[in-house]
Amino acid sequence: MTFMENGVAGFMGDGPMMMANRTQARHALLVDAFRHAIADSTVMLVGAEDGAWCYALAAAGGLQVVGIERNANQVERFMRLPDVGLRERIDMRCADPLAELRSEVKAGHQYDVIVLFDVLDKITDLYEFFSLLVELRPRLVIADGVFGCSEDPVFTIERPREAFAGHGRPYLLPSRGAVAMVAYDMGFDLDWIDWNVLEDDVRLGLSDYYAEGGKVRASFTLMPEDIE
Repeated sequence: MTFMENGVAGFMGDGPMMMANRTQARHALLVDAFRHAIADSTVMLVGAEDGAWCYALAAAGGLQVVGIERNANQVERFMRLPDVGLRERIDMRCADPLAELRSEVKAGHQYDVIVLFDVLDKITDLYEFFSLLVELRPRLVIADGVFGCSEDPVFTIERPREAFAGHGRPYLLPSRGAVAMVAYDMGFDLDWIDWNVLEDDVRLGLSDYYAEGGKVRASFTLMPEDIE
């Protein structure tokens, strides 16, 4: 998980109640809201972490869920999760997301729904990434991550906390405007998910979605403009 997910900006104390509320709210807006599209569909989750969200997508009706996670420790944790009768629908892969997308395109595979969790802040060529999404022919893309707040199509250089201790490297963070421009150029209709639909009293553990400043956690959907 990213720092925004686990750290102060995400949980303000990392208490069990905050974690539970955060998970419930994210599940409601990022999975439950799209059950109609997920049910009976092939699903790819890029940024699968320990596979818990793969289980959520399978439980929502996904016939086959392919999880892609670059962190081997997270993938190993998946094998220790309790099997609730859905594991046969899940294919968990330890791979670089961009390389795996290229491989899936080359193999001619298609996915009905693609979910992107904390992926785009690690991609320097958004046009290549979105072109791979186009080649996979999804009916729906659901994305959640951290973005620059600017509506201008720009990238900002971000320095992770680890970089101050001599670990980790700065990375390019795309703005909301950059994501929107590339999406439209690649033939997608983009719709930002409105986290303001949640009342103030149910925003516990979700402060990063309401952050003020240069960056914020946000979510959006993509649909091909020519979808029937």
